[in-house]
Amino acid sequence: MALKSHKMRTFLASLGVVIGIASVIIMVSIGRGSEKEVMDVIENMGQNLITVNAGEMKIRGGRPRFEGNVTTLTSRDANKIAEEVPGVEMAVPFEYKQMQVKFGNSVTDTSVGGSTTAFMAVRNYSLAVGRFFDDREVKTGNRVAVIGQTTLRNLFGHEDPLGQIIRIKSVPFQVIGVFDPKGLDTNGLDQDDLVVIPFTTLMRRVLNQTHITAIYVRAVSRGDIAPVTASVGRLLRELHKLPEEKADDFTVISQLDLEKLKGETSRLFTRLIVGVAAISLVVGGIGILAVMLISVKERTREIGVRRAVGATKGHIIRQFLIESVLIGILGGGVGVMVGVGTTWVLQRWGHWTLILELWSVGISFGVCLVIGIVFGLFPAFRASKLDPMEALTVE
Repeated sequence: MALKSHKMRTFLASLGVVIGIASVIIMVSIGRGSEKEVMDVIENMGQNLITVNAGEMKIRGGRPRFEGNVTTLTSRDANKIAEEVPGVEMAVPFEYKQMQVKFGNSVTDTSVGGSTTAFMAVRNYSLAVGRFFDDREVKTGNRVAVIGQTTLRNLFGHEDPLGQIIRIKSVPFQVIGVFDPKGLDTNGLDQDDLVVIPFTTLMRRVLNQTHITAIYVRAVSRGDIAPVTASVGRLLRELHKLPEEKADDFTVISQLDLEKLKGETSRLFTRLIVGVAAISLVVGGIGILAVMLISVKERTREIGVRRAVGATKGHIIRQFLIESVLIGILGGGVGVMVGVGTTWVLQRWGHWTLILELWSVGISFGVCLVIGIVFGLFPAFRASKLDPMEALTVE
């Protein structure tokens, strides 16, 4: 067969298909893996979480930002949400500011937040060592603090922080606990770079204010998230006495909203990189076209002999189409092995989060057949149209 007699040419013709198929499989796996990582981060931020932020949200530089100096959101709103909205399991106020925290000669700029005892449950934090503050410490405004892993490294290094005194705006706080590592949130912010103190302590002794930045709400179940989100919006408009024509002075974002937003972004990214990878499939198809055209030119006498002994145009077309399809199948088979093998290696030894989608393997292999047929049609028809007498006289 012509393919066997020109092994190097056949290999080079199928190489573009190999690269294209392998790229598509790997890129789909990367895209699905990144989507899963994003969803895991959202889940890690808090189960059935709904966040109420003061002010109107605007997307700036690809990140959500809250505009305006809004002072209408208070801890009373959090209490009302917990008491009056059906489907709410917990609602906690949260206020935070970027501040300088000191321990001895060590200084770090970190987020200092204040909340209640339910903060850990709502935001899905857990403790590595020590304890969280209790209701009594919140009521009395005790000066105790729980710190994140990044703050621990910046202030204490390898020293035991429990019982140590840190200073926030010159106010001393005793470290009573350290959070387990939590990583980045969906906006790329470090959730371990923080200090959490009792809500009353922050509001009265550190900031001396009554308004807050956010309220974290936990719905009873995933099915309650949408109705709770709507009910929270209506209640806050009522509490803030906003007329119908006035816009909200708060923004409610649910876990479902984040999943939809980030999921669409991940899927768009996946489609983009798959589209780029698919270009090499077209290049591979052009390679098949070029090889088949060269093959037609080189085998003109062979075609003339076959036509002279009774072969029809259909026979010639079928012969060259079979060859081009075989090149596509060869490239597709090797490409699938390379793509699946690379994905497995990156999962096992590269510690990448990749998800191999079987549909991407099936579709990729089907595309190979299509490429073999589409890019083999023109050479096949060109071969079938050769005049037998002229073909036999070609040197």
